[in-house]
Amino acid sequence: MNDVAKPSFPLRFDNQADHKPVTFELNDSGRGIVLTARAAKGETSSALIPKLDQASSLAEMTSYVGECAKAFVADVAGLHDSFKNDELTNRIRSAAGMRLGKACGQMVNRGIKEAQDVAASRATLMAVDPATVATAHLRAYGLGKFHAADRASQEAIAIDDNTPHETTAALIESGALTTVSDRARDAAMTRYMAQRLIAKSGSTAAHQITPTYERPLATGPDHRAAREAASRELDKLNTRAEAVATVEDMLRRICDVLSTATNLSPHDIYKTFDRK
Repeated sequence: MNDVAKPSFPLRFDNQADHKPVTFELNDSGRGIVLTARAAKGETSSALIPKLDQASSLAEMTSYVGECAKAFVADVAGLHDSFKNDELTNRIRSAAGMRLGKACGQMVNRGIKEAQDVAASRATLMAVDPATVATAHLRAYGLGKFHAADRASQEAIAIDDNTPHETTAALIESGALTTVSDRARDAAMTRYMAQRLIAKSGSTAAHQITPTYERPLATGPDHRAAREAASRELDKLNTRAEAVATVEDMLRRICDVLSTATNLSPHDIYKTFDRK
């Protein structure tokens, strides 16, 4: 990534000093950098370039996009002194392409890779293994009990942390969770993913009960610690998914901001992002 200037806030650029058809502003909101374009007719577009947690694989690239946005506003600040109308617009397009085209293109690449990784992780944790001789009757029993229950009881079965793993597997496999509320469905899926994570990671074996005064000879797996560890891993996965959604929104909004000043549609702005 190329070095870019780091001008202080706030930054402002008026497309034309007399009529001010477009005004660019850059401000630090505390949550990130806000790039705003204001048109004389009242149209306003803003893009939050967020400060992501440094643990996120997208944090470094997002920060770089912010630095490029600062450089873009600084680049166009003096253009209205020398250029007007179409020539000014073309100069702004050129500055946008030079400062943000490559950065946003690389942001797209990294965002897609992270989105794919998150989706693959979720798919693995949501997969239902084929029933075996040992589990087929457990799934059939759990599914039959669910279908025989009234709506309130179905909600309770989906939400209850004590619902057997094979029952939850049967509900997911059969599509039965489509009949319950979003809250109940999310609870069942989160519980199932945690159980899958424990099984696949060997977390139960890694978390053993610690002997205490009350139980000086305690031994065996610490199921609570294993569940808590799995919950923390799921929280990390959810945070990654939220970062992907935040970056996707940022890219759309950058297209909207640049569209205001370049007479290009947001779709055409997106096409200028250089992903090579």
